[in-house]
Amino acid sequence: MPSVSRAQSSFLEKVGRSKMPERGIVILGGVGVAAVKSDICGLPQCNNFGPAFTVGALYKTSPYLAYGANLGYLRLGATEKDPNRPLNITFQTEVVEFSGTVVLNLLDSYAGSGNYRSARKRFVVPYIRGGGGLVYYTATSFPGEGDLDDSQVTYDPVRKYPAISAVIPLGGGLRFRFSDEFSIAPELMYQLTFADYLDNLEKDSNNATDHYMVAFVKLMYTPVIKNKILTRKY
Repeated sequence: MPSVSRAQSSFLEKVGRSKMPERGIVILGGVGVAAVKSDICGLPQCNNFGPAFTVGALYKTSPYLAYGANLGYLRLGATEKDPNRPLNITFQTEVVEFSGTVVLNLLDSYAGSGNYRSARKRFVVPYIRGGGGLVYYTATSFPGEGDLDDSQVTYDPVRKYPAISAVIPLGGGLRFRFSDEFSIAPELMYQLTFADYLDNLEKDSNNATDHYMVAFVKLMYTPVIKNKILTRKY
């Protein structure tokens, strides 16, 4: 146990060293999985979990605060499990999302204090994220189960697609810092939309809108900008 503790302490000390201030641009990309909550499905067992991808950038203004913009693609889908229907309804929806968010660290990015503050940073920083944006989506529904293909018989669209809706992303994650340049952040986001037709289903008395959740793993890259005056060769 003592050797494990020393190795852990040495690792945290090594990754904690930094000469970069907690300000500036961060470039990020992520992959994940998406699930939907709609009139057809609101539970894991009826969800057809789809892929999700995102790219974006953050601008850190302080050790606590950053502003970001993200562009993402994801696929939503679910199958209605109704024993009273001989053919269950399945839908598949392609979504492109653009959003702007505010990121708030729940801990100071710096682990040190006083004269050591600028040289030591935390390995793990929890954060929350929230903002607003737009989704551009196309929904298709069909009888039975499985994935949508070219030979599938589909139901008529209940509205004109592609369609656009506002979205409010809310969530958070943990940022693991491995160097001045690279961090990894598992993140969970819940997207509140104002769309009723992500599942291509006519509504009856239920006025609830459709929402979706995305679990991401993001890679964050902070470019190292060298001082050209100090590094100039004479």
